[in-house]
Amino acid sequence: MRRPAALLLLLPLLLPALVAGQGIDFAWEMDASDVPEGYGDEVAAYHALQLISLNRPIRARELAQEILSQDPDSYAAHFVLGTVLHQSEGNLPRALYHLKRSRELFEARYGEQPGRGTPWRWHALVVGELAVVAGSMGRHEEKLRYLALHDELYSPPWPADRGWPLMRLRRYDEARRAAFEGLLTNDPNQQATAYTAMCAIEAEQQRREAAYQACAKAAEHARELGPQGPTTFTNAAEAALGMLRLDEAERLILEGSEHFWYGTVSNPWMDLMLLYLGEGRFPEALEAMRDMFVWRNRQPPFVGVQNRSEIDMAAVTFLLAAGRLEKAAQLTARILDRPDRTGFTSSEEEQMVAAAAVLDSLANRQLATYRREEASWLPFWQAVAARLDAGRRRWRAFLSARRAAAQMAQERMLTATVRPYLAGSVELPEWLEPELVEILGPGLMQEVVKRARRLESLPQAGGYLDVFEAEIALHQGRYRAAIDLAELADQNLPSAELLLRARVAGIGARAALALGAQGRALSFLDRALQLDPAIVRRFELALPARFEAGPEALAQSALRLLRRSPRFTRGDGAYAVRVAATGNDRAQAWLLGPQGSVLAQAQVRARAGENAADLARRLAAELHAQAFAPRVDLTQADIRSLDGAPTAAGGRNAERLRMVLDDLIDN
Repeated sequence: MRRPAALLLLLPLLLPALVAGQGIDFAWEMDASDVPEGYGDEVAAYHALQLISLNRPIRARELAQEILSQDPDSYAAHFVLGTVLHQSEGNLPRALYHLKRSRELFEARYGEQPGRGTPWRWHALVVGELAVVAGSMGRHEEKLRYLALHDELYSPPWPADRGWPLMRLRRYDEARRAAFEGLLTNDPNQQATAYTAMCAIEAEQQRREAAYQACAKAAEHARELGPQGPTTFTNAAEAALGMLRLDEAERLILEGSEHFWYGTVSNPWMDLMLLYLGEGRFPEALEAMRDMFVWRNRQPPFVGVQNRSEIDMAAVTFLLAAGRLEKAAQLTARILDRPDRTGFTSSEEEQMVAAAAVLDSLANRQLATYRREEASWLPFWQAVAARLDAGRRRWRAFLSARRAAAQMAQERMLTATVRPYLAGSVELPEWLEPELVEILGPGLMQEVVKRARRLESLPQAGGYLDVFEAEIALHQGRYRAAIDLAELADQNLPSAELLLRARVAGIGARAALALGAQGRALSFLDRALQLDPAIVRRFELALPARFEAGPEALAQSALRLLRRSPRFTRGDGAYAVRVAATGNDRAQAWLLGPQGSVLAQAQVRARAGENAADLARRLAAELHAQAFAPRVDLTQADIRSLDGAPTAAGGRNAERLRMVLDDLIDN
């Protein structure tokens, strides 16, 4: 949950000339008569203050530094510099230093309670800005002190602003009282802040129905008040998800996406992308990810220090689902080195770091799986290098898993994580959360699930808990129980949870294969391949297959490579891998289902100077890319090519997906 975007505290104090739209070149045109009452004779600093309001932070900073070079004790210039560092550069520690210095210098000259005959507005501004910066840095006790000071000295008071930091400190009764005080004011902004605080308080206390009602009321108030940004709508969407109302959540997020607000950490396109991804709506998720980055890039730097890593983590989940594992591992390494501040979100740092470590472990573990797969068709020395890299990736995955486990040693966090869409959980999508069974161990997670079942009052949540039970049984070697629980979970889960249902199919397939129950294994494998073929690679499954090839040397060479793949087991399997070649310069391969349906098709043509052996290797790689990639028809979402022209190709186009993703993530 997020608080409403902090309004620039300077806006109510703009000069009438600015309100009238007069442009000023900001040469030294002003004199003391141009400065409103309450600013004293700080003409140059007030001049710089207007520059910030006119979105000219570079010149404002230069002017503040010029003032400080002549007068290092200028409280007004320190305030301007601190504000620029916060709002335009996102350098919160330096901003806090200059703002504290501004307050110290002002109070040394005019006292801690400046009267009307003093330039008191500078003091009011610095106290308010200190509250915002302290909150952004997660210093909630400090923020409360600044808010109390503001309300003691200045009016109107901001009681509702206390609700958020009190909620973050888990002083819920006090937070509620602050929100109620805000509702009693006649200030619509205080009322909006109060409604959002009440929404967050109920969500953080994990009261699903109460949170749903409070967040819906906040959204309704926002509609009545007029555009105030997306936060109330994305909060209401989270509450709707908490009630497993996925369609309603989508509508609310889309409503929030219509209200861009400068300076808010809420990014509705991120929420929408994650929702679409979990539902297996890859083209729409990809389009939402485009808009997620556009929205992020329109925000000021101080927002970036609050949510850059969160947005990168959202991108990682898409990359994992799409099989872009190297890029995912690069991003997770960066996230772990540079975690977000969490001042404007209800997430604790441990939740974010744990999620980043889990994603890093998954990215590297899946990359290790792919490297071993790749080694089956590479030349000898390249295959050796791929296997060595797989070992390194496995070690990195192990270390990140240990780091994640250390961050999750909290009963409340773990219990919230296994309960679907609940505040206080590890910041992972539902379809990845069962990975915690391997990271933390099935014994511990079994106790967590038992506790969650005792606490959970939402009947529809049972299917999500069944998934964890199935995964636990699989890791404990109780394969028959894992199969039965997988079937139960598939029946109880919402049909929209496509990637989670694909995971359930993977659990059932692995358990059935371990038992040698071929019929049940084929049923689960067929379901997995229909829902999300990438689950075969994620679960390191091997399809029982027979191999067929024409007499051509190229076809026979490609078939030998495919037989070595860990994604297939040889024998009279229900699946078929078929290869055919036309001379030495063109070849095709198919993966056929039990009924002879084409599950994947790959076609390669020799490049200039490419020999038959290399062509066979490329065919093996391409069949794997097509067979175990998500089913994405890019034309469904009107995806644009890199030059802006509409795409012409439909079907599962893995290469086009790779190009679009590289363009998004690298820019």
